[in-house]
Amino acid sequence: MSTGTSHVLRAVVAALLLVAALVGPTTAGGPITITFWHGMSGVLQPAVNELTEDFNRLNPGIVVQALYQGNYGALNQKLIAAVAAGNPPTISQVFPTWTDQLIRANAVVPMERFFKGADGLTDEQLNDIIPILRQANTFNGVMWTMPFNKSLYLVFYNVDLFKELNLKVPKTWDEFVAAAKALTKEEGGRVVRYGFVVRPTTDYFTTMLLSNGGAFVKSGGKEVAFNSPAGVEALQWLVDLVNKHKVAYVKPGFADDDFGAGKVAMYFATNPGLSFAKAAVGGKFAVGLAPLPTKTTKSTLLSGTDVAIMARATPEQQAAAWKYIKFITGTNGTTRWSLKTFYMPVRRSARDSTLMKVYLRDNPEHKAGLDSLEFAKTEPSMAEWQEIRDIISEAVELAILGKATPQQALDQAAVKANRLLAQRK
Repeated sequence: MSTGTSHVLRAVVAALLLVAALVGPTTAGGPITITFWHGMSGVLQPAVNELTEDFNRLNPGIVVQALYQGNYGALNQKLIAAVAAGNPPTISQVFPTWTDQLIRANAVVPMERFFKGADGLTDEQLNDIIPILRQANTFNGVMWTMPFNKSLYLVFYNVDLFKELNLKVPKTWDEFVAAAKALTKEEGGRVVRYGFVVRPTTDYFTTMLLSNGGAFVKSGGKEVAFNSPAGVEALQWLVDLVNKHKVAYVKPGFADDDFGAGKVAMYFATNPGLSFAKAAVGGKFAVGLAPLPTKTTKSTLLSGTDVAIMARATPEQQAAAWKYIKFITGTNGTTRWSLKTFYMPVRRSARDSTLMKVYLRDNPEHKAGLDSLEFAKTEPSMAEWQEIRDIISEAVELAILGKATPQQALDQAAVKANRLLAQRK
């Protein structure tokens, strides 16, 4: 064999090895198939499918099946059942409270296991993940999951009405009440448009708890703190919007349809709700987003899920799963995801990219979420918090409906919640 031929052969072999590395793991029987269970419905599902199809096209050695499992409640039930039966998906969306439970069941593998090595993350890539999101995916010093569809609570408002009434976007609790009063409209002795709508949910309360300097749990995490004076004042503020100021009504469900119909001028929701709000409005008026009103502390509540790799998957499937997760949470993947769904980008490089800046120039309402990331806070990630959320929701509803004072409702909820925390090992 001539020297020239040898060089060519070595070059061909090297090229094939490079292609194999880029393509990802394969098996003798063909491509590796992995499953991704998610709860992304409506306009969000096509965005998941598009990212997945692009990954599959670029990685012919891997086939990712993105499988919609219903809403988050259905996804949680199916995931728990699948883990118990020993046949979970390869990847699943998970809330932090689910992750805590899955870690205890030895059902997931630490995401940081894949950070080292040729297909891992450099220190620069790891530090590029927005700090609050890294923190939210870390349990006892170990990063078990990767942030995916993360969102923040914001004020949604009717821009045209604010202009018509010469109102400024409220920044404080007092300003918010004043704006809600100005936006509330009566005709013939009845209210035809409310300034605000109160959903009797945990998140409506906890967002205001945080904005009043309150905390979820006391130091050490053994007792709750939401029934503190800051919490009572936050819940009283919501109650007063309905019963004292009469500028808000109560609605358990989502508010975007009422917003689109002109029945309400402001409500709280997470930023991906913008697509639903715009669909409900149908171009009748402009939709604005703004940070939540503040009493003592500028804050917002971080929401949304992460992605986890299941321990039952084979090493080859886990490697393929990591490659997919790296793709959808990389700078390009998270930028595309954010622009299509209004979820937050999980990387600084995506947040600061030229593409994002151009988008924000044409869609300035999306900037409120990005700006709020710096002061976002997370709920406790302990598994018990999921049940505690239900307890808080019941307390909020009791207070809003006038069946208990905010102090009574929150104190009763605290007793139940502390009983749960006392059982935590």
